[in-house]
Amino acid sequence: MAKRHGPIFWREHVENWCRSDLTQRDYCAAHGLGERAFHRWRGREKETIAAAKATLTLVPVSVGQPDMASVVRLRSPGGWEIEWPGHSAPLLVDVLKHLS
Repeated sequence: MAKRHGPIFWREHVENWCRSDLTQRDYCAAHGLGERAFHRWRGREKETIAAAKATLTLVPVSVGQPDMASVVRLRSPGGWEIEWPGHSAPLLVDVLKHLS
């Protein structure tokens, strides 16, 4: 019976393949992976990324005078996080305005 691997195993392989210069076929051969399984998991990762992007909503906020020692953190449903020093919050507001 074939060994089953979970999402973390495949996510790491998809990420490593993206950073490599190999074709999917060559990457799978080099790592002993089934091409069909790799392709299927690559598709699932694309769907996960697309779903995370689709659920991202920018919400207008008012920004007061930040404490010089404070930190502003933005977290997405997809898991990424951006951390800015509190004193640069006005710059962050400008960036978010340009993105919307």
